[in-house]
Amino acid sequence: MKNGLMQRLLVIALGVALACPAGADTLSTRLPDMGDISQEGLSPTQERQIGESAMNELRRSGVMLDDAELQAYLNQLGNRLVDASGSGVSFTFFPVGDKEVNAFSIPGGFIGVNTGLLVIAQHESEVASVLGHEIAHVTQHHIARLIDGTRFTPWMMLAAIGVAILASRSGGGNVGSAAVAGAQAMAIQKQLDFTYAFEQEADRIGMETLISAGFDPAAMPAFFERLQRSNRLVEANAPEFLRTHPVTYKRIADAQARLKEMPYRQVVDSPDFWFMRERARVLQGKASELVDFYRKALAEKRYPNLPAYRYGLALAQLRAGDAAAAEKSLKDTRVAFGLTRSHPALESLEGQILVAEGKFDEALASYARATVAFPEYHALRYGQIDALLDAGKLDQALKATQESQLVYPGDAYFYQREARIHAKAGRVLQQYRAQGEYFARLNEFSAAIEQLQMAQRQSGGDFYTMSGLEARLRELQQKVRPETWRDGG
Repeated sequence: MKNGLMQRLLVIALGVALACPAGADTLSTRLPDMGDISQEGLSPTQERQIGESAMNELRRSGVMLDDAELQAYLNQLGNRLVDASGSGVSFTFFPVGDKEVNAFSIPGGFIGVNTGLLVIAQHESEVASVLGHEIAHVTQHHIARLIDGTRFTPWMMLAAIGVAILASRSGGGNVGSAAVAGAQAMAIQKQLDFTYAFEQEADRIGMETLISAGFDPAAMPAFFERLQRSNRLVEANAPEFLRTHPVTYKRIADAQARLKEMPYRQVVDSPDFWFMRERARVLQGKASELVDFYRKALAEKRYPNLPAYRYGLALAQLRAGDAAAAEKSLKDTRVAFGLTRSHPALESLEGQILVAEGKFDEALASYARATVAFPEYHALRYGQIDALLDAGKLDQALKATQESQLVYPGDAYFYQREARIHAKAGRVLQQYRAQGEYFARLNEFSAAIEQLQMAQRQSGGDFYTMSGLEARLRELQQKVRPETWRDGG
């Protein structure tokens, strides 16, 4: 097997193939040549390089769920745990649109959470317990230590596992190839006798983090035990989390034993959890079916949180194309939540509904109020810019975008919106330049360079604009050193 293919399969082994459709082009990435590190494992820098490459591939494959509100919630929750852990690692949390109950970590501080896990969780502490577990896998460098303890090079080991994952997802393809790949992976797995110890370590450190962050530590064994019961009922279709993180009775008992010396702690779930749980449900399902689901649950009074279920109904109605019904359901949500209270998820949904109804002035007034009330909620700023763009107010949209870039220079999605504004205005040079900055902030430097080179080829740029482009190109080219990359073939 060529080194280039083995490196690409490494990305799949790290989770890139987790939710890719069969036949998707997931093998187009090029990973840095980190040399022969079979005797020393992976350094933190190398782990970060692998993680960033995997994230780029996940993004291209469409596995990531492009939802600013879910992403913001996961990062808020996750970074609360990271702060409590005392780790110096920078983490990124992201949602995956998949009904499977799963979460997975990628070296370098990247953690994916399936919408299915959010939906099945009964309390916020349960989601936090899974994130705490995954954070521990990263902070304890389990993949690097795993490589250190074997005679395999990281490429040999992870590529073989990647082949098995890819083959198992082929769906009626070459069964013989799948069996061979599975045998290769199993042969390697036999060399990894201490993987169970990693799960125990992640449980122990994860629970300590959970306590330090102020969550209910009893949520960890409770959540695992509920998954285990579910597994017994549908053993042939066990949750993905159980297949990738084997939960044994001993692990559950160990977690319960740690609780005996701890005082009981009652933790109230945040409104963020309840609203984002239902948002995840709507985004992973069919809108028309979910409208019926929420109507029935509300009529029969079967809901764990009334405002969240009314919010879910409004969101499902909007996605089903019934903005008028969504507007009424949102008003009911506000009544259930408390008319003297507000929440950024409700303000964001109101703006989206008003835009869908063509009430642009009302939408812009709503967004203006909401961005003042919740200045850190980026989804509201995105919505405001998108509403200005839909209303044809390009100058105002550009001004709002550039003001947001000054406050949040690392946010790629403000540059993505700037590119859309320039495209609609016919300013091609500026469009390519903004798109290049979007890619640069996603660490996709080759794509960023390509966009800036396309900007250079456009006419009409003045001396200062073209000089700025040239300087920025040199800066990005220094980040991509060709001698450190292998041939992707």
